[in-house]
Amino acid sequence: MEFMARKLKEEYEKWGLTMNLEKTKYICVGEEKKSLKFDSGEEIKPSMECTYLGTKIDQSRDNTTGIKHRINQTRIAINALNSIWCYKDITKNRKLYIYQTIIQSTLMYGAKVWQIPTREINKILSTEMAVLRRSARKSRMERIKNEHIKEIIGVKEKPDIIDTIERKRLQWYGHDKRMQEERLLKLIMEWIPGERRNRGRPRNTWMEGVRAAMTRHLEADQWLNRKEWRLGSGRRRQLSQDRKDRWIILAYKLNILCTLLAVVSMR
Repeated sequence: MEFMARKLKEEYEKWGLTMNLEKTKYICVGEEKKSLKFDSGEEIKPSMECTYLGTKIDQSRDNTTGIKHRINQTRIAINALNSIWCYKDITKNRKLYIYQTIIQSTLMYGAKVWQIPTREINKILSTEMAVLRRSARKSRMERIKNEHIKEIIGVKEKPDIIDTIERKRLQWYGHDKRMQEERLLKLIMEWIPGERRNRGRPRNTWMEGVRAAMTRHLEADQWLNRKEWRLGSGRRRQLSQDRKDRWIILAYKLNILCTLLAVVSMR
């Protein structure tokens, strides 16, 4: 690490750039923390966590810290829009659009690379239900079930936010598999660390979550066809929409049949 930091500092100096070593810090995962020292006596101190492109990164080997950070940011956005959720003159569909464009996008930022523990899944679903309850203008003190709240808002037949995250992970996996073999991202995705793991049950990995989702409605090599993979990764939403469309078509045909019968009876 010291050699790489020294070479980086030298390259900066060649281009007339300087490193602000007071603000520069680094995070070391899985190794002992120590300061990176330069020949001039300057040093870069280690840090416990940092924020990179809106994502929280710490020394742990999972993304629990990043998920908690996303949930906290989403809760702040929900509270900031509390007057909109509780305003009765705004329709439920308009509130649902606001939720999908602002709240859902804030919560799912970077979710395609998450491996979500069960505890965090419950927190994410709870965050989603907090918006739906406020949009329905129902309090938790009324003890109304989540299914009834979804029915009031009109999202009972739609996939929840965990299903949406799962679909994004599948789409990202297919995008990664279709990359060229020499791409750095694909090399990192397929890299297997050589060190021995700690004792105890290993944590569920991101790839295990993708395989579990694939067994439901996708085959192993289906990612070769981009259109089929995109359709398969969003199959549950597509099937739900297909059922709705079939009912609409059936109602339209029945309406035409009734109209024809009325015309014939008039003659």
